[in-house]
Amino acid sequence: MIIGTAGHIDHGKSSLVTALTGRKMDRLAEEQRRGITVDLGFAPLELASGELAGIVDVPGHEDLIRTMVAGASGMDLALLVVAADEGIMPQTEEHLLVLEQLGTRLAIPVITKSDLADADWLALVSTELTTRLARSPMRSLSPVAVSVRTGKGIDALREVLNRAAAEVSSVEGPAIRDDLFRLPVDRVLTVPGTGTVVTGTTWSGSVMPGAGVRILPGGETARVRTIESHGRPVPHALPGVRTALGLAGASRSAAGRGSVVVAADSAWRASERIDALIRLAPGTLALTRRTRVLVHHGTAETPAWISVRIPIRGGETGLARVAVERPVIARAGDRFVLRSMSPPRVIGGGEVLDPLPPARADWPEGMAEPDPRARLRALVIRRRRGMPAADLPILTGLPPRAAERAAADDPALERIGDLIVPAALIGHAVVRIGMVVARHHEAHPSEPGMPIATLREKAGGLPEIVKTALVRAVSRGLVSLENGLARAPAFRPRVSGGDAVLRTVIQLVEDSGLTPPTAAELGTKTGRADIAAILRVASGEGFLVPVERDRYFSRRALEEFGRALIDAGKGGDFGVPALRDRLGLSRKYLIPLLEWADRTGLTVRVGDARRLRSPAEAPGPGR
Repeated sequence: MIIGTAGHIDHGKSSLVTALTGRKMDRLAEEQRRGITVDLGFAPLELASGELAGIVDVPGHEDLIRTMVAGASGMDLALLVVAADEGIMPQTEEHLLVLEQLGTRLAIPVITKSDLADADWLALVSTELTTRLARSPMRSLSPVAVSVRTGKGIDALREVLNRAAAEVSSVEGPAIRDDLFRLPVDRVLTVPGTGTVVTGTTWSGSVMPGAGVRILPGGETARVRTIESHGRPVPHALPGVRTALGLAGASRSAAGRGSVVVAADSAWRASERIDALIRLAPGTLALTRRTRVLVHHGTAETPAWISVRIPIRGGETGLARVAVERPVIARAGDRFVLRSMSPPRVIGGGEVLDPLPPARADWPEGMAEPDPRARLRALVIRRRRGMPAADLPILTGLPPRAAERAAADDPALERIGDLIVPAALIGHAVVRIGMVVARHHEAHPSEPGMPIATLREKAGGLPEIVKTALVRAVSRGLVSLENGLARAPAFRPRVSGGDAVLRTVIQLVEDSGLTPPTAAELGTKTGRADIAAILRVASGEGFLVPVERDRYFSRRALEEFGRALIDAGKGGDFGVPALRDRLGLSRKYLIPLLEWADRTGLTVRVGDARRLRSPAEAPGPGR
């Protein structure tokens, strides 16, 4: 539980924290000298439930709004502090706007310095606060008047805090530890004997001593040496808790405010652009096509350009792309604050819809759905190369298991290996494969099929999708695969002129016995320019066999040659001369036939001779 302060300068925020916790807030010499808070302060507060909450005290000066935003990120409950003698002031309004944009769940308005005002004035300030907070989207309780000097109202505020903290905890539910670990750094220091120590509020997940971490956006790696919370050693970091990590191997320069510590093996990565739902405060200038702003995300601040789909006017919301000059470590559902460049003031904020958007992406319907499960489909659709499954928790804002369930439960999505893709893409690819094969048959009717590699190339799309679609096309009987070729199951190769032409060529080869003509010679004899295609069809039908690249033999001739080999092999090994004398064939025909016999397993070559292959030498699986 993180409780934070907010309010105008010199309204008594730090004194109030001291009264509640007993811890003095202004630790810096400059703060003590000037009497104002210039940096974040932290203190533990034990609630009635026994839970130890962390209080973050923020500066109230208008020049330190960036520090205030860094402290407000991660607040569960805010103490909106207003001094009784001044009421609502400019920084009160700006701090309230920050809390609203960051989605702080609940605010307790606290009227400090009540000893400086009479009852009527206190009632007036209370009414002013109540009226202003009634216009806020953030829920708030009734104002509590206190005086740090006299102690009046402090115990009553503690009671209200206890009840509010219990309410916020019940709404949040139990902390989810199996999420991706992320800790935005708000302070870095060097401790003798420990080394570099970073502090911040753990936003999600958990980490234990000994674990490897990365410091983003730089990417430096380190190992967690120690973990503390409010000055006490703890066995692990928990979400929503102030945490100090002692990091072995980390340089102080890599871990300043604005950096983020994540688990070393997680999918977190820095974003240079985010797509978001922008909310502008009433009365602000419109955001047009390209507007330069300051973005506050977590504890980081960076200049950015906002490109809107349509102009967003004051008091309105709209979709926009935010191109940041310094990378941020964002996640879907994160809230951020926008400030104008000059004069620098809070103008609104936004919610991250897609923290890692493609460079050029459509905005499908559903992008701005509040439910991350409903938004998931749109996030997948806009990624033409699929969504890496490892990115699911970052792109949905859900813990890993919940994100995987959301993807698995959506019938419109499918997982292929490490990618999540729209199921419709696979269906379209199946249809496309059938069409590509059909067009190939029309263009090349004499070919037995289309090379599978060519089919995959012409089908287009992601290789993973094409591969899956091809398997489904086969299972549905749309395509058959055989010998590296794809064809329609009912397809039968044919030649121009029909079966009569085919029979003529087959007869010429059969009549030639063991001395058939080459393909070129057959083309000359028949006058067919497509003789190669005719021979392929005859081979596919089983009538002819390609023994050489350009010479086909009939089945009958090869059976005759096989019988001759068996006769020759009865006496043991035999050579080319003996077989040549037996068959009366020249080496031009005999050598290719013997090589064919070797390939088909009929014979085995032994030096310059051959012998019949025994059953033990017959080729088997893997041979």
